[in-house]
Formats: sequence, C-alpha cells, structure tokens
Amino acid sequence: MVASGRITEEEAARLRASVGTPEFDVAIGEVRARHAGAHMEGAIRVGEMSQEEADSYLERLRKGEHPKGLRARLAKHRPQKH
Repeated sequence: MVASGRITEEEAARLRASVGTPEFDVAIGEVRARHAGAHMEGAIRVGEMSQEEADSYLERLRKGEHPKGLRARLAKHRPQKH
C-alpha cells in the first residue's frame, strides 16, 4: 500500500505496530479520514457539501464508522487516473 501511495511510511509503521490493539482501529480511521478529506475539499469548493458536513463525516470516520453513501458522494471528486 505504501508503494501504491495509499498510505505513508509513517502510517504503515503505525499500523504494523498496533496490530491486535485498539490503536489499530484508530490508525485505520485516521487513514480513511485523510483519504476522504482530500476528496471533500472538491465537494466543498463546488458547494456540494458544507464544511460542517465534511467535519462531521471526518469525525465519524475517525471513530470507525463507515457513513453510508459517503464513498459514492465523493466519487466524482477523486482525481482521474490516466
């Protein structure tokens, strides 16, 4: 995942060090929030999501929730692969 750019070296080290502990879920939540946050910026910029909505989604992701419909809502704000 590091080689593909999905997680950083630091995130990978934190995940490896926390396997089997509650900290692992916290680390995963932060990675998910970072990924979603990057796409939320575009949604906020074009008025499809408020900053308050984005903040709420990010907090839920950090807590381990998987907000229904969030991935689909952000799909068009992902960078296009060539």
